[in-house]
Amino acid sequence: MSKKDFYSTLDVPRTASADDIKKSYRKLAMKCHPDKNPGDKKAEERFKEITEAYEVLSDTKKREMYDQFGFAGGGHQGFSGGGPGGPGGPGFGGFSSGGAGGHEGFNDIFGDIFGDIFGAGGARPGGARGPRRQRGADLRYTLNISMEDAALGAEKTVSFVRNRSNREENAKLAVKVPAGVAQGQRLKLANEGDGSPMGGSSGDLYVIINIQDHSLFKREEDDVVLELPISYTDALLGTTAEVPTLTNKVSLKIPAGTHSGQVFRLKGKGFTKMGGFGTGDMLVKIIVDIPSHLSGKQKELVEELAKNNGDTPLVKAFKEKVLQATKNKR
Repeated sequence: MSKKDFYSTLDVPRTASADDIKKSYRKLAMKCHPDKNPGDKKAEERFKEITEAYEVLSDTKKREMYDQFGFAGGGHQGFSGGGPGGPGGPGFGGFSSGGAGGHEGFNDIFGDIFGDIFGAGGARPGGARGPRRQRGADLRYTLNISMEDAALGAEKTVSFVRNRSNREENAKLAVKVPAGVAQGQRLKLANEGDGSPMGGSSGDLYVIINIQDHSLFKREEDDVVLELPISYTDALLGTTAEVPTLTNKVSLKIPAGTHSGQVFRLKGKGFTKMGGFGTGDMLVKIIVDIPSHLSGKQKELVEELAKNNGDTPLVKAFKEKVLQATKNKR
């Protein structure tokens, strides 16, 4: 019996990891699968070869035996799926569903690789075929919603075209958007996709959430950020501002001496957390609005203020840091 190089068959080095072996098998099997190459005997034989190689190299014990003794298996009749070395014989079996070494069942692996492509009853390793019912295609629908809808939840109606009974139909469905939904999140509507052309189950409809930009608010996880401009006189003297939220308006007390960039937190005014467990906050970021032009009277008042103002806290702290830094360089 000629020695087979299973590593070359799967186009991987002998040091390849289990993941590398699986990836290579998936790639080759998809290319050579009989369903992809109807009537091509060479592709069918190639598919049998790579499947036989993968069945051995994906099993820890079988791979150890193969690495030690080669294809002949140290006196065994081989690793192949047919003949004396096949299932029930003295060899290691071909398409077993488990086997020594604790690796995942080969049939499970095969189903994982091809289930989403060929359907639930797809062709078996080696080209054997059985009846199958192909599943209908999944569909995608992008749903544009407002930030308020994302925060509070909403019910929306989607209209789309799908294929049922081999003909197109217009469908209209109600979609419940949960409070706290995130940008790009998928909502699955089971069996609302295309129907199966072969009597199988229908596909699913995936509604992709697109949260539209808001003129006032920005989202940071479950919090809402609002930039609130105030006049420089209000920043100096303090004020009470009316602040919009996702649901209403609230009063925010801004103390005297508030500086630009300071953030005030409004508890519970953000997004509902997914699952309904708590609510985020609103973060109000102060922007001190400095006028670009002053009247003569305003300029005189500001100049008078500057004479008696002295250094403000941040300016004073910065000057002290600069002084310390330059002193250390001398």
